[in-house]
Amino acid sequence: MERTTAIGDVLEAVVTLSRGLAGPRSTPFGDLVLTRTQWDILFLLAHDAEPMTPGRLARTLKVTPGAITQAMDQLRTHALVEQFSSDSDGRARVWRLTASASAQVAAFEAATIDRTAPWFDALSDGELTQLAALLKRVDAA
Repeated sequence: MERTTAIGDVLEAVVTLSRGLAGPRSTPFGDLVLTRTQWDILFLLAHDAEPMTPGRLARTLKVTPGAITQAMDQLRTHALVEQFSSDSDGRARVWRLTASASAQVAAFEAATIDRTAPWFDALSDGELTQLAALLKRVDAA
């Protein structure tokens, strides 16, 4: 198979999976409508072991610091995130999910995993681990 055809096949599969993930319009926050950037921020904060600086969020999401500031202001208004001084550098400001938002995101993700688990039944545990690793390598490039 030609490389460009294989890349097209991967992109088609990713889009199909994305559509399936976005299918049910339920959210962990009821009727609250969030932008894609706000969802991405919540996901990053939920999965990063350390609170994140606005600059790191902007670099990771490939958006401007101003976009992060605007998104975080709205998330804070809804009590989903909180800002505080970094333990390692008191001058730095970092963000984390509020306890309530963290619990809601964890429950939503668990339900999403339960809902989508059958999609991966054709893969062995090793293949599933390999797929995750390969996608992370593509994302890191």
